[in-house]
Amino acid sequence: MEGWIVLGLILIVITYFFGRIGFAVEEDKERSEYAKTNAAIDKAIDAEDSKTRNLLIKTLMKMGCRSEENKETGRIRFIYQGEYFSIDAEDESPFITVWDTYWARVSLENLDINKLKDAINETNISMRPTIFYSIEKEESEVCLHCKYTMPFIIGIPDINNYLQANLNNFFIAHECLKVEFKNLGEKDVQQNIKGRTIIKGFNIK
Repeated sequence: MEGWIVLGLILIVITYFFGRIGFAVEEDKERSEYAKTNAAIDKAIDAEDSKTRNLLIKTLMKMGCRSEENKETGRIRFIYQGEYFSIDAEDESPFITVWDTYWARVSLENLDINKLKDAINETNISMRPTIFYSIEKEESEVCLHCKYTMPFIIGIPDINNYLQANLNNFFIAHECLKVEFKNLGEKDVQQNIKGRTIIKGFNIK
């Protein structure tokens, strides 16, 4: 009789032992599946954040610039240092194009277009943003614009300062053009181009 009792106890212990092993295996399996799910979610989030448009919007937000999408052009618009900028950003491309349009208007009355072209050409030699102009015949004005295409990917170190530095280059180009006008003797035109200074920090409207 005692032998049967001992045998029964042994069987209970064995059953409990293997039951615990099975439970541990299932628990490890659940943890593994949970970890895989979390990793998949993190990977998906990282992939979304890495997309050019999302990365740009997130970067502008960190810079303190509120942005909005132009429904007609799809460009992302925002204000930096009191200036309106627009950016073309496509998820399929690692490059963005920054636009600073209509940053100055100059009357055509006393303007020598050839001198304007010369001043713009001289400025574009040394500046990253490209300056160009359009003519508004009804208003009899020349409108000045800038654009710059640059890489914009998740791997760029300190991407906030990278974008800020490139935006500041637009203001430097403005000032450089004013200097070129002055060198060409176009003092009246130089005075009509609105003055800009590079301000530390951000000015949001």
